Amino acid sequence: MPRRHGTTGKTVAKWRDRFLEVGRAGLENMMPGPGGRNGTSIGRRQRAEIEQLKLALAEATVQLRIWRLGAEHVHEVPSETSRP
Repeated sequence: MPRRHGTTGKTVAKWRDRFLEVGRAGLENMMPGPGGRNGTSIGRRQRAEIEQLKLALAEATVQLRIWRLGAEHVHEVPSETSRP
């Protein structure tokens, strides 16, 4: 097929390699953010990590509130060792 269009297999391989390289870079640019169109890859990774840390903190906060509420009412729940 390359010969039919006046090119060589080597040229097509170069085009393929360029296409694959640009495709990888294009995928990195999919995350939104400041700086240029979508920010640097380091900035995007940092923003993603910050979001993960925010979620982890929120989950820990909820868990702590549940434990505190449980501790306030623990005396209302009879323990298994106090039952006859």
